[in-house]
Amino acid sequence: MHRALLLILSLIALAGCATHPGKVGHVRSVADRAAVVAETASGPVRGMEGAGVRAFLGVPYAAPPVGELRWRAPRPPEPWTEPRDATRIGADCTQAIGRKAILGGGGGLVFGKEDCLYVNVYAPAGAEGPLPVMVFLPGGAFTIGSGANYDPSRLVGRGRVLVTVNYRLGALGWLAHEDFAADGEGIGGNWGLMDQQAALRWVQDNIAAFGGDPADVTVFAESAGAWSLCSLMTSPGSEGLWSRVILQSGTCVEPTSLWSAGEAAESGNTFAASVGCTDEDVRACLRRTPASRLAKAASRRQGLNGPGSWGPVYGDAVVPMAPPEAFARGAFVKTPVMIGSNADEGRLFAVEVRDGERYDKETVWMYGEEIGSRVLERYPVEDEAWGLTMARQFTDQKFACPADALRRMLARHVPVWGYQFADPDAPIVIPRWLTPYDMGAYHASELTYVFGTRWAFADPARFTPEQKALSERMGDLWAGFGSEGFEVNWPRMAADGGAVRVFSPEGDRVDDGFSDRHECGFWATTVFGPVGG
Repeated sequence: MHRALLLILSLIALAGCATHPGKVGHVRSVADRAAVVAETASGPVRGMEGAGVRAFLGVPYAAPPVGELRWRAPRPPEPWTEPRDATRIGADCTQAIGRKAILGGGGGLVFGKEDCLYVNVYAPAGAEGPLPVMVFLPGGAFTIGSGANYDPSRLVGRGRVLVTVNYRLGALGWLAHEDFAADGEGIGGNWGLMDQQAALRWVQDNIAAFGGDPADVTVFAESAGAWSLCSLMTSPGSEGLWSRVILQSGTCVEPTSLWSAGEAAESGNTFAASVGCTDEDVRACLRRTPASRLAKAASRRQGLNGPGSWGPVYGDAVVPMAPPEAFARGAFVKTPVMIGSNADEGRLFAVEVRDGERYDKETVWMYGEEIGSRVLERYPVEDEAWGLTMARQFTDQKFACPADALRRMLARHVPVWGYQFADPDAPIVIPRWLTPYDMGAYHASELTYVFGTRWAFADPARFTPEQKALSERMGDLWAGFGSEGFEVNWPRMAADGGAVRVFSPEGDRVDDGFSDRHECGFWATTVFGPVGG
């Protein structure tokens, strides 16, 4: 990725985290703001209500994972008796923002805290319930992000109780080491998944106190959040935690992101040595190491983006078998599923490719000499920028074809719907002069439309009337997923494929040629094709 753009993206992400739209300032600032109290299993919380929204911010769903609880499964929070202030968001989880840090490469500016396992709960003002519930798991390459980076007020206005979640990131969320087994909870690698699962259990146990219906829960997730949710679908501990799921731009059948806990733990000592832990009790040393140093250390394991990144693993008690195998066997939580991707996912990641030499070099680096030459033949650069062709490769291999394959796999067992977000002019805060091409329907651009509110990368104030109408349609569909009449004008997928709904400002359409347009048949003949597809 172009270094200037990476720096800009890092600064944008940092600015987004600093502003935290999930603070819902429009609720806090109204003259008639009122205090509201809800009773959780751990104790009462005092939130605020105004501007049509009721908000409880920074509610702990687990004890702070600090000291001896670092790299341990989340524990219930200590109970309290007096109303706890829930008008301010909790801390983001410890994370590093920087050009390399975002992908797991180390360095960057560290912020956040280890004491970060909080949810934010939003409901319509005066909500008595029981109302349908939506839970959002945010993305961020397993290194950055926060539930408070999103303002769900418009989804709440559709009569929903909405929960956003923090979970551990980077080494604190995804490190595996053989010495962790001494704690009796395995060798690790899935601490972030454990957090997400604990938050979903919290929802089941507590959401009724906020006006929500624990028997009607949609979990939706984007990018790293969707990769996580995809893995959680195969976890025995997830049974009964939701009614339906929506996976946005992330699946757990893409081969370069699939790694076992054992493979992840092989690099545990190398990581430990990189932060100065080489003595006999490596586990104790790691727990003494400042969180900021851990956050700035480069990953030494395989993860979301292959070597030197972070992400979930399989082969432990949380995710016992590789997700593609679990899906093939029907060993997953069987609920309705919506799975989609964006038309131009890869454009955000290919702006540094500006000539033929770089295009050829990057392609061979990504796929190897033999397969790389086949990819170059399949994706010749014609009447477009070199980076756009690279982006098409990346979109097809990393996002579109895995989404297509997962839809087919799951359709053998549960109702499945597919979509593609395809606004060619989706708003983005990055100045056009910084990029060699239009960003199109870039990775994460659909979030502006689903939430309908400002976040780090875009502001719906820039919507055209047609884009605003598209945002209304998408918000209605996300909130209405699973409700009566949802299947109208949107056919279900079948095991042998089917049509996806294409979201566009020009009018939505049904597309039955998705697999062919994204060269999924080609990718299936390579080791980079979806596993199990």
